[in-house]
Amino acid sequence: MDFLKFDIVLNLLGDMALIALVAYLLGRSRFIAGCVNHPMNMRHWFILTVIFSTLSILGTYNGIPIEGALANTRLIGTLMSGIMGGPIVGFSVGAISGLHRYLVGGFTAETCGIASVLGGLFAGIMRQKIGLNNMNWKTAGAIALTAEFVQKVMVLVFAKPFETAWAMEKIIAIPTTLVSVAGTVAFMFIIKDIQSQQEAHSAKAAELALRIASKTLPFLRQGLTIRSATETANIIYELTKADAVSITDREKVLAFVGKGSDHHRMGEPILTESTKRSIAEGTLAIIHSHEERGCPVPECPLRSGVGAPLIASGVVVGTIKLSRMQPGEVNEMDIQLARGIAELLSVQIELAEIDAQKKMREKAELKALRAQINPHFLFNTLSIIMSLCRTSPDTARDLLEHLSIILKYSFAKRGDFVTIEEELEKVSSYLEIAKSRFGARLTVDMEIEEAVLKTRIPVLSVQALVENAIQHGLFPKLTEGKLIIKAFREDDDVWISVIDNGVGIEPAKLQQLFSADTEGIGVQNVHQRLKGIYGDQYGLILESQPDSGTKATVRIPCTREVESYENESHNC
Repeated sequence: MDFLKFDIVLNLLGDMALIALVAYLLGRSRFIAGCVNHPMNMRHWFILTVIFSTLSILGTYNGIPIEGALANTRLIGTLMSGIMGGPIVGFSVGAISGLHRYLVGGFTAETCGIASVLGGLFAGIMRQKIGLNNMNWKTAGAIALTAEFVQKVMVLVFAKPFETAWAMEKIIAIPTTLVSVAGTVAFMFIIKDIQSQQEAHSAKAAELALRIASKTLPFLRQGLTIRSATETANIIYELTKADAVSITDREKVLAFVGKGSDHHRMGEPILTESTKRSIAEGTLAIIHSHEERGCPVPECPLRSGVGAPLIASGVVVGTIKLSRMQPGEVNEMDIQLARGIAELLSVQIELAEIDAQKKMREKAELKALRAQINPHFLFNTLSIIMSLCRTSPDTARDLLEHLSIILKYSFAKRGDFVTIEEELEKVSSYLEIAKSRFGARLTVDMEIEEAVLKTRIPVLSVQALVENAIQHGLFPKLTEGKLIIKAFREDDDVWISVIDNGVGIEPAKLQQLFSADTEGIGVQNVHQRLKGIYGDQYGLILESQPDSGTKATVRIPCTREVESYENESHNC
């Protein structure tokens, strides 16, 4: 009798080895993992039901006849179907395997068939209640022990004759229970171990993707161009050790580094069908062979790889692909890495688009600011010049010269940066015309350090402040007006101040000048441009008291390479 029990255990352990192999294969399949995560999908339900029903039926076929019944591992497959697929999959597999067990026959056929249905349903309910991620080997073992206990009680209660059922259970109860528990626990161990490996790969891939993102950020923030794609592909190629790295837009290759670069050329149309499919479907392309890659060049050395779409604002704008020379060489690390890189690069590309839109808006505002010549100022200037043509032609000629400088400065196509010297030339012409209107009431004092004259600043940074001081500070003032312009260097910063003794600004209105809802774009444009170029610690500072005057101060770094619309730079 003891030898018979040992023989039963050996045979059942052989079946359990098959179950362990199936667990390993299922755990490594990304598709099956997707089915397990979403078992309510009709297709996923069907696939899981077929797999575990087959496993359970094989367990019955390999059963050992004992006292007119079968000792088998059917229950392991049924229980795992519930644990992996939930109550509906568990019930379906239990019903199919139970029906098969009933058709096989034997005095326990009907009881064991019903026990299979109950076991699959019970395991599925436990998965739904606890959650697959929260299950461990102890939970799986407890489910298997409970299901075996219920099945054996049902056999003893309902199978007839009782004496035969009792004699059978004395032989197989302990071996089948041990094997069912061990098999279910082993299945869960393997699944959890594979999940842990995948999580480790994901963590390593995420770390590498972040390193890549930090290195590629300066390039991709300029947008998805041939230059930025080439720099990015070189960085990814160096860090990932892939045999080839390619980046495309929707139609052409932007960059290709590594093997196969002789026919996958920069600027030429995309060749591989897998890349075209990834763009069209917006999905990850996992390539295991030359045929799946779809390269029309038979001599192409690349055989496997992973291609991921680059998505900005919900639209596929290109792809990133990591390729390998050996077929079937793609592993979980490559897949996780390609997905992580694509997601991070997509964010960078989307930010670049936002930056581009912001710059376009700022350029439009700058153009508006350049064209914002006060009609009254122009008409008054022309009237003054006309009145001086007879009485003081030399003065009229000087004013015309100053007016031409202002108009040329306003409408000329120039970069976004000028030197302080160039900016003050236009300011001086403006002030000379203003003096003709104010007469003796306006005095101007300029205190400019020679060391800062060649410092490049955003165009109209000072001009806008001077115009505000004249029009809104000094012009309404009936008594003598004074304007002081200072520019000097202090430590690593350049400070430019425009100071007037005009009517001043009320505190509420002073705050409103920096609001997005304010009318006009002069002060706000200067402030936002300075912050956008140099950072939040720089910008425009306004200090004012009603009836006491206003001080507007611009602070910029003395030496800083800056990205402008024309990629200019400034320095002291």
